[in-house]
Amino acid sequence: MAQVSLKNLDKVYPPSGKTGAFHAVKSINLEIRDKEFMVLVGPSGCGKSTTLRMVAGLEDISGGECFIGDRVVNNVPPKDRDIAMVFQNYALYPHMTVYENMAFGLKLKRVPKAEIAKRVQNAAEILGITDYLDRKPKALSGGQRQRVAVGRAIVRDPKVFLFDEPLSNLDAKMRVSMRTEISRLHNRLNATMIYVTHDQIEAMTMGDRICVMKDGEIMQVDEPLDLYNHPENMFVAGFIGSPPMNFIHGELTEESDKLVFTENEGTSERPRLRVTLSPRLRQNLATHRGRKVVFGIRPENIADAAVASDEVREVSSKAVAHVEVSEPVGAETFLYLASAAHSFVAKVDSKGRYEFDQDIQLLFDLRAVHFFDPETEKVIGEK
Repeated sequence: MAQVSLKNLDKVYPPSGKTGAFHAVKSINLEIRDKEFMVLVGPSGCGKSTTLRMVAGLEDISGGECFIGDRVVNNVPPKDRDIAMVFQNYALYPHMTVYENMAFGLKLKRVPKAEIAKRVQNAAEILGITDYLDRKPKALSGGQRQRVAVGRAIVRDPKVFLFDEPLSNLDAKMRVSMRTEISRLHNRLNATMIYVTHDQIEAMTMGDRICVMKDGEIMQVDEPLDLYNHPENMFVAGFIGSPPMNFIHGELTEESDKLVFTENEGTSERPRLRVTLSPRLRQNLATHRGRKVVFGIRPENIADAAVASDEVREVSSKAVAHVEVSEPVGAETFLYLASAAHSFVAKVDSKGRYEFDQDIQLLFDLRAVHFFDPETEKVIGEK
């Protein structure tokens, strides 16, 4: 296997018709380690698939260099890069059997028939598709077709596996099953894999590390839990996590030797959110007293004070908000809340009972709050 290095990688599409040139990927730098499962994630149009296709050789590189191992592959044809790619739409030949689809690439390379049979059989056993080798793709389900596409990649024994949103066409249950299988496959093959998705749940559950992209640029590269717990900017904080992080605009003021966050004035008559911060946060945010900030907290870090545990009470600050919608989903309830100037979400224990238009006392876990600069959108006060 091999590492992949992207150095100042650039992709510019030339002007077309009335539209000007489009800068799809903007001089990104990324090191993908040998045997690592790297996930590229971001919204549509962020440049993640374009980046993957440049690694594969399916898109020309406008600038910078792409290394696979120690070799610059900018001008190397796709067939000579020793990579294998799994596409979103499976890309199977409809007139060939499963066996023939998996063996096709090896036949083009003039691999001996006995070796082809061995590799196809091994891949089929790994993926559980041995019974389907004589079938045509039209006789398979979506999940089975995707297994065949993955099997076709496995038999090539490449240096790098590339996955371009391979689960997008599957239903929700099959997506969960297939992402487990792909993760298991990575552990079994001990291979370098680059996986593109717009689904942050897939990214969090599958990747050794995650590269979050926006508008052709890299926002942050980190391990899943570090992205979740220590986002470097508001985009990453809002993109990773479901439901996304709540953002509340306000300012920090000093009141009786305590630092207090107060949200901006709103148009409603509801009271403004006021959160008294811990001594640690007071120290970390000392240089931002009297300044505008964005207060960030995830829904799961907001509790109903009436049913919260003593442990949560000890590390939290109280605030009052207004219940607009209550959605029980079993052990948890999603509360859609309103304050003077903001709407936000809390994920609370279902032991509580909630009515429309009631006021509720909340606990904000101060161990899990984040503050951001409203102009740069970068995190502040974290050490």
